[in-house]
Amino acid sequence: MKVLIIGGSGFLGTELVRQATSAGWETAATYCSRPSNVSGASWYQLDVRAAGDVDELLAEVAPSAVIDSTSGASDWAVTADGSIHVAMAARKSGCRLVHVSSDAVFSGARIHYDETCLPDPVTPYGAAKAAAETAVRHLMPAAAVVRTSLLIGHGRSVHERMVHDLATGAGDGVLFTDDFRCPVACGRPRLRSAGNRDVRLDSTATQGTVRTRLRGGREFLGVP
Repeated sequence: MKVLIIGGSGFLGTELVRQATSAGWETAATYCSRPSNVSGASWYQLDVRAAGDVDELLAEVAPSAVIDSTSGASDWAVTADGSIHVAMAARKSGCRLVHVSSDAVFSGARIHYDETCLPDPVTPYGAAKAAAETAVRHLMPAAAVVRTSLLIGHGRSVHERMVHDLATGAGDGVLFTDDFRCPVACGRPRLRSAGNRDVRLDSTATQGTVRTRLRGGREFLGVP
């Protein structure tokens, strides 16, 4: 099994690289500015905004599967167009694709969202992610689109560091009381933006199809 992890140097990508190498998979990963310090993977510099470069990399690596975990926040050229370039290259190479999306594709008006809910974004980041989802589903109907929520892990996420800094007085800022999310362990963090304040993912259908048990924030943090 050979896997290519796009965005392997990010918070989520680093953990994916670690898990893939631990599973004994031949692992390649990309970075934008600098590679992660996780060993056992082959690292490639890549700008997903350059469609030709994405095509060349997939042709060179020839992976069995591609996991696109990159994100440029509200930068449309990275978050939307970049994901489209990855999907087009994956289709050309004939490999499987796992596209990592976000609960930011939802407005929060419904509150509870399962896998069948259609995107209704209200933020630029959510709109870019929703556009990427639409393109991926059109280009590769068999691709797995994985919508994550607020993701934390071992004190390394942006959100965890912010809270720790506020608690110790090392940072300035305030916390909020009107934003409801369903955090899960380890992944790409996202800073809060105005708009989608109450988004709670129901992953029951997904849990029924994957072997890995999905842990929620309470279990991960060890609180009742």
